[in-house]
Amino acid sequence: MSAMKRGVNSLTELPERVRLNELPKQPDLSGQRDRYMPDSRTGDVEKICDWISNSTELVLNVHGSAGVGKSTLAVHLSDELRSVGRLAASIFLGAFPTATSGPETIIKMLAHELGSIHSRAIPKILDAIDACHGTSLEVHLKKYILEPLQSLDYPRPLIIIVDAIDEWRDHPTFIQALAHLNSSTTVVKFIITSRLGPHASRLPDVDRVSMRAYFLRPVSTDVIKAYFNKHFRAVRWMNGRKPTAEEVNRLADLSGGLPVWASTVVSLLSLPFNELPPHETLFEILTSQQHVGSSEGPLADLYSNALKRLFPTPKSQMHFRQFFGAILVLQEPLSQADFASLADMATHLIDHIQSVLSALQTRSPPPGSEKDIHPASALYHLSFLEFVQTMPESTMDNSFTISTFDPHSALGLTCLKVLNTLPPLPSRQTHAYLSLTGLQRYAVKYWPHHVYNGTHRSNEQWSQTAHSSILREMSSATRQRWKVQFLKVLLPAQEGEETDGEDGQEQEESMTSILRNLAGLLDEVGGDYWGFQVALLEVATRLDGGNVGVWTELGECYHGMGEGIGGLEICEAGVVAFRHAVELLPGTHPDRSEALKRLGMALQSCYQLNGDVGILNEAISQHRAALALSPDCPTLLKPLFAGLLYLYVEVGDTEILSESLSIFGEAFSFHPATDLVDRITALNDLANVFEAV
Repeated sequence: MSAMKRGVNSLTELPERVRLNELPKQPDLSGQRDRYMPDSRTGDVEKICDWISNSTELVLNVHGSAGVGKSTLAVHLSDELRSVGRLAASIFLGAFPTATSGPETIIKMLAHELGSIHSRAIPKILDAIDACHGTSLEVHLKKYILEPLQSLDYPRPLIIIVDAIDEWRDHPTFIQALAHLNSSTTVVKFIITSRLGPHASRLPDVDRVSMRAYFLRPVSTDVIKAYFNKHFRAVRWMNGRKPTAEEVNRLADLSGGLPVWASTVVSLLSLPFNELPPHETLFEILTSQQHVGSSEGPLADLYSNALKRLFPTPKSQMHFRQFFGAILVLQEPLSQADFASLADMATHLIDHIQSVLSALQTRSPPPGSEKDIHPASALYHLSFLEFVQTMPESTMDNSFTISTFDPHSALGLTCLKVLNTLPPLPSRQTHAYLSLTGLQRYAVKYWPHHVYNGTHRSNEQWSQTAHSSILREMSSATRQRWKVQFLKVLLPAQEGEETDGEDGQEQEESMTSILRNLAGLLDEVGGDYWGFQVALLEVATRLDGGNVGVWTELGECYHGMGEGIGGLEICEAGVVAFRHAVELLPGTHPDRSEALKRLGMALQSCYQLNGDVGILNEAISQHRAALALSPDCPTLLKPLFAGLLYLYVEVGDTEILSESLSIFGEAFSFHPATDLVDRITALNDLANVFEAV
């Protein structure tokens, strides 16, 4: 009877699990190769556990240099906390591409982890799925994380671990939103890892988050020596030529206490089919390494020397750059055959390069996907990815330096060619879509991303590219097929847009119009599609650089995201787009004043992030110019008032304060005395501006 009851219960729980599994989930990380060495971080673990038990802060920021072992520690903490029932969820952002994952997606990934670990939280998580569409990030945190944890009614807070948070573009927005959970530390606490501490990273409003910083130092040389002695036992030394105690000591000194340095050395010595026996490889490492205090550092030296050994000829180095450049910009895993077509590489070359590069991998592919080609960030340490993308100093060889521009350009061109192979849309009679191949699906989803990152904006340069030629000559039928398939791939719940099918009348819609409409649709549905919106609009500026609307929409996209995540570089991109829009409008054009206002507000956002008074003065100048064109427009007064108030705080000139208040009074006069609602709103706006400065 009890067995039957358990079976009935499992059947009733199945629909809940199915809905939970509809949430985004992080890849399987069980193949991560390097494990925590017992007792290597005992002191750190004890201090972190003390923080968990006795602190009142919401967040512990564990920070340290590249390769110091932050992720290994995060994995160990995750395992230990889960074993004692204290882990709510953990996510490892350095282990998969996050370029198109916004804060909502990451919160949903955490919720999926939470529900997988604590099944009693699933009902509240499913409520969040129904309740959170189009809501703020704070609501997402409350519904997806806080309320499910509250429903568990545990006596002590559960811990959420977010590793490598600074490798994620949108982490400032996520951290800012955590402030709303400051009073919930009896329910949940967060441990995040990053390279920089909270104040060194200059995150906006970080002081509003209840947070403690914990600096993770390199491990001791004794720990590194113990690591070498353990793993050297598995190396196949020829004729008993094992390293001496002195050589192990020298290696430990050269490591600088960085575990990733030590694990890379072991991998190089263990590489199958190495032309040199292990003892000779070890001798090369010891004789070629510079001291830890060199400007390049131990990791750069090790990577440079390792690549020279693995790819000794100019031709092999060219093949390395082609392969690794492609996986640097690859957005999601592909089968080897699809990747070979995308990167225009022979499969035997791919096999060989993968085999050779296995010595530098710090992670293994998820189980079952070993034969697929994965984005570089899923398999290699961030320090290695940065090494191959950094132009070395004159003392080092640049044969392995990769600019991502060229791989993006090459993959984008292949993707555009693949669009011409898309299957016809369904007819009115069949209503059945033909399935896409893996390569077709990838091309549909990511060609704008690659083309945007692999071409220049200027019309002179763009018009000479093969990308431009393909898009100019693309048939309306192909454009329509791509549009519909793009929506099906990215927004499956939207069921795509209505189409007449291949037997209906073709919609003569330009690619520029399609790109703008798709970007607008993504903005309407909400969610984490900002990266796709930018890519769509960036390509639109290349196709129609004289279109004011395209530049304005691109500027709004950058400006909105820059304000949201506090990213100066993104805000500056918005300024550039708005400048283009202003330049395209003659001095008397009725839309010029609004364009100047947008430019001024974007400049003001940059000032708020970098404190450059020169930028603030330019913002004020743009607001004045806008007001001069439309003196009777009250919406132009508020940004000028705010800009002058910021300037007063900077320089302390009472005349500036007097002018700003005079402008506010002028704006206030536009609201009739009988319109109390508008006047109260205006006064509230005044209070908000004073609070902001």
